[in-house]
Parts: sequence; C-alpha cells; structure tokens
Amino acid sequence: MVTIAGSGMGEYNFNNINLDFSQFEMIFCDQNYETSLDNVIKGSFQVVKEAILENLDKNILYIVSGSPTFFSGAIIIIATLKKQNIPFKIVDNSSSLNYMLAHEGVSLVKTGIVTLHGKSFIDLENFLTKDYTFVICDDDTPSILLEATKFLDEEDVSITLGERFGYGDELFSSTTLQKMVQNPPRMPYSLLIKRNYKPLPNISCEESIEHENGMITKSYKRHISLQNLDLQPNMLLWDIGAGSGSVSIDGYKRYKVKSILFEKNEKRAKMIQNSLKKHKILDTKLSIGEASEEYKKEPSRPERIFVGGGGDKVISELDYLYERLADGGIMVANFVTLQHLTTAITVLKQANIAFEIKSVSLTTYKMSLLMPEPERVMHQIIVRKDTK
Repeated sequence: MVTIAGSGMGEYNFNNINLDFSQFEMIFCDQNYETSLDNVIKGSFQVVKEAILENLDKNILYIVSGSPTFFSGAIIIIATLKKQNIPFKIVDNSSSLNYMLAHEGVSLVKTGIVTLHGKSFIDLENFLTKDYTFVICDDDTPSILLEATKFLDEEDVSITLGERFGYGDELFSSTTLQKMVQNPPRMPYSLLIKRNYKPLPNISCEESIEHENGMITKSYKRHISLQNLDLQPNMLLWDIGAGSGSVSIDGYKRYKVKSILFEKNEKRAKMIQNSLKKHKILDTKLSIGEASEEYKKEPSRPERIFVGGGGDKVISELDYLYERLADGGIMVANFVTLQHLTTAITVLKQANIAFEIKSVSLTTYKMSLLMPEPERVMHQIIVRKDTK
C-alpha cells in the first residue's frame, strides 16, 4: 500500500501531516525535509520514485510539499500505480493555489495555472487566457514575465504577490513586474495576475492592424496560411518579411504560438509594435533589420516558418531556412509574382527539397452592380521537414 500525503505550505517538515508515522515501514520525502524519524529516506524525485517502485510490497508513505495533486511528482507515481493496479491512498493538504484564491476571493474556474519554477518558457495556453492566472515562481520568474509581457501596458494587469505562505512572516501585497525585477520577492512566493483587458477576435480585420497599402496578408489568405502551418500552442514561429505582423498576431490570438517577426522597414516595424500592443500579443520578439542577416544571428530553432516577404535575398535562401527548421517543422511561403515563385521553385529543386504548391484566388461581387472585383492570385509553397 502506498500513501501519498501533502505536507501543506510552510517549512519542510511533517508538522502539518495528521498521520501515525509508526504504521509505515518506509517513508520517502524530498531531501530538503527536516525530521527525526529513523525510517525516512530522502532524495531527489528520480531517486525516490525508483525506490518506491522497488518496494511496493511494503507499507509506504510518500510525503510531498503542498498538495499531492498540484504540480507534484506524486502525479507521475500515481499514474504508475494505477497502471500496475497497486492500491494507494491520497491525503491532501493546502496548496498555495487554494490559499491564494481563498484570500483574494477568486474562483478556480476563472483561473489559469502556470508554473515557472525551474522553467524558462511560459505555457501560453494558460497564461492570461482567463480572468486570472496563478503563477508558481522561482528567482527568474519576474524577468521572464517582464519580457513576455513587453507589449502590454502596466495597467493591463494587476498582480497580487504572496510571499512565504505557511511561514510566520507570510505576506500578501500588490506589485508590478518591474518592482519585482528591481526588488526580488522572498522565496517561496506565488503570483495571482488579474487580466484587465478583453481579448480581441481571433482573426483580425484589416482595419484593426496598422499597415501600409498592400503590406498586409488579407484575412482569408491569412486564415489559409495559418491553417497550412498546422500551428500548435507554444510552438515557435519565425515570421519573415512580417509587413504588418498580421500572421504572427493572429497566430498568437488563435493558436497561442510564440513568434519572432523579422522586418527591415523601420516605418512598418513601428506599425507592428503598435499593433502588437493593441492586440495584447504575448511572448513575441520583433527583429528590425535585413531579414536575411537578422535570422542568421537568431539562435532559436523554429518549429514553423512563414515567409511573407523579405525580397530576393530571402527567397534565394529558402534552403537555408529549411535547414534551420526543427525536425518535423513546416515552412509556408506566399508569393504574388510568378518571378518570385519561379525563383523559389528553382532554389528548392536545386537543394532537393520536396514541396507542394497551392494557388488561392478570390473574386468579390459588390451588391450594387454585382461587378466582379478579383484580388491578386496568391501562390503558396508548403515545405515539410521529415522527423529524423
């Protein structure tokens, strides 16, 4: 029998666990716990997990911090026990999530949950997608959040900081990300972030995105491009020759992807910045300069690449961009001139890179005269990189 118990919040000890410890043959816990019991085995999660699974014939107690069912290694062990039909029991305890929500009077239904403890990336599926977001933090969290929210205004969010829950000096306070970067909170701490804005529609109309004449991917072409990119949450998208930034903007709003936009024209780059702020786009980077130079400096490896512009230099380097793609990645390149399409086909053929081409056209009939108004045909090259 395996019993998994939460120690609650506060110091790493067993004081908040209401169990008779003498009934257990073996007790496992993290190496940070302080106890005078003789039959306690401490270690990292991997060590503890292997030791538990090797002693399933014994009566075992596994103690975890906070609640066993809240971002705990216990979840992995429970799944293994279920698979092997090993009996187990859960003894729950207070989690920092429940404690924070109770203090602030916030419903769990309205709250997304994100952990940045030991992580350098944000789960965009759950970050600021509900009215509130609860964040589990470490020392690097303020700087990560500040970078991810650089296109938000300070008044777009309200932040409650909860420091050292369960300790004698616990504290709730209001704060900002900038303040936390300058004066780091005391560990352990958590954040409850209230979103003060309403998200705009997932597919943006042309009027809502700043752009020069002709320098925006029309909404129906944008929809098809995003669909053919086969985007999934938290993927990294390179948007090359971003123009208005509309593909990245809707890529985030609809699919919650992270984007790096490459745009050389400073006027258009300023427009992109304005639109990123207007549409509240998160975890996005704008690289201003010649795209064919800037993406060579970028160390990241994208899972998706969209080529909407960039001129002859970018088209001549489609084979290079293919090599930069992550295994299993997809590149979509849009062209409106046969000259650019022909150049792209030549480059890919010479590099022996497989591709497919789709042509998209639309004719609009206005109600007054029902006269056709055809738009320019868009040729789209789609490249898929095999998984090695």
